[in-house]
Formats: sequence, structure tokens, C-alpha cells
Amino acid sequence: MLDLDWRTVVSQIINFVVLLVILYYLIFRPLRRKLDERSEDLAQALQNARDQEAQAAELRRDWEQRMAVIDRTREEILATAAGEAEARTAETMREARLRLDAATEQMRRDIQRQRDEVVSESFGDILDTIMGLSANVLQSVTTRRAHDDLISNLLAQIYQMPQDQVEVYRRVMAGRMPTAFVTTPVPLSAEQTRNLTDALSSLIDRRIELQTSVDTGLIAGIQIRVGDRLLDNTVVNELSRVRESVSRGMVERLGVGERDA
Repeated sequence: MLDLDWRTVVSQIINFVVLLVILYYLIFRPLRRKLDERSEDLAQALQNARDQEAQAAELRRDWEQRMAVIDRTREEILATAAGEAEARTAETMREARLRLDAATEQMRRDIQRQRDEVVSESFGDILDTIMGLSANVLQSVTTRRAHDDLISNLLAQIYQMPQDQVEVYRRVMAGRMPTAFVTTPVPLSAEQTRNLTDALSSLIDRRIELQTSVDTGLIAGIQIRVGDRLLDNTVVNELSRVRESVSRGMVERLGVGERDA
């Protein structure tokens, strides 16, 4: 059996307990407090990290929403700009088309006006030439019978003249010498002279005297001047009327005056 000194054992136990107490208060307890504080710091840091992660996630969601709004706004701006550009292009094309149409119409009018001016400048000469040629042709083909028929027709017109026109001739000749100035392309026959004297005397209700002359340029027919009144059914007068009618129609069509018409 071991020979133990119980007092020594008890003393060693007491020393060990005292050492444990000293170690607890001097080392373990402060260490534990440090560990607890460190744990609290770690827990707080972890919580802060979680909070920051949540904030970061919230910021990311907010950023993504803002970017989506920006994308939509950009698309809207681009679509609006494209629409405005297309509208401006269409408006520009429409204005250009209107200007082109106006320029084309003005050019057409200018060309028409220039053509009409050229035609108008030469129309009088052309018409005079045509009338001259017509007079030459008619003069070469007109017979004495045609001339006599024209005189007979004028005599018939005098007898058939309305009463109001008869009164005009009688007023014109009132107080004047009863003389009629007669021009024909060929001399009147005795019968024509007598018939004409009777017709004109009946017209003015006075015996009239004829003063006759010959103008071959009249081609056929008769001119009679009674006072300031003129009876004319000569071929050249008819040609003059035709010329005037054609000239008037051309002036109305062109809308410009005829040179020397």
C-alpha cells in the first residue's frame, strides 16, 4: 500500500483549486468575455453584411427598374423621332411635289403664252395673205351673173327693210341733197341704174340722184352710201367680215391681242 501523506494531498488539491480560481478570474473569464464580445461583433458584422446585401439587392432592383424605364423612354423617343422624321419627310415630299406641280404648270403657261404670242404676231400677216389669195381666187371665178344677183338681192333688202330702219334713213337725209354714192366692180346697166334709183327714192321718200364709180377690187356686189349710212354686200366686204370673225375668234382663244388686226 502506498504511504500517502494526506496533508500533502489536501494541500496540493487546495493549491490546484486556488490555481483554477486564479486562472478563471485572471485568464478564462477575460478570455470568455473577449470571445463573447468577438461573437457579438461577428454576429453584428454578419447582420450588417446581410443588411448591406439586402440594400444591394434593393439597389439592383431599383437600378433594373430605372434601366427598364430608360429603355422604354429611349424606345418611345426613337419611335417619336422616327415618326416625326417620317412626317417631315412626307411633308417635304408633299411640298416638293406641290412646288414641282406649280413650276410645271407655270412652265406650261409660259410655253403656251410664248406660243400664243408667236401665233398672234404672225396671225395678222397670215390672215391677210389668206384673204388676199381668197380675193384673187374669187375675182377669177366670179361671173357677171353672180354680180347681178348680188345687186338684185340688195334691192330686195331695201324694199323689205323694216319701217324703223326706213325712218332712220329718212332722218339722215332730211335737209341733205338727195344723192347716193354707188360703187361697183363693173358699171351698172341702165336697168340696174333705174331699179336702184327707184328703190333708194322709195327708201328716203324723195327722188334721189346716183353718183356711180367703179372699183374692181370689190370683186362683185355693190356699195351704196346714203348720207352717213352704208349698204354693202360686195364680196370684198364679206371677206372682211370673215377676216374679222376669224380674228375675233383667235383673240378670244388666245386671250391676247392680234398685232395690226
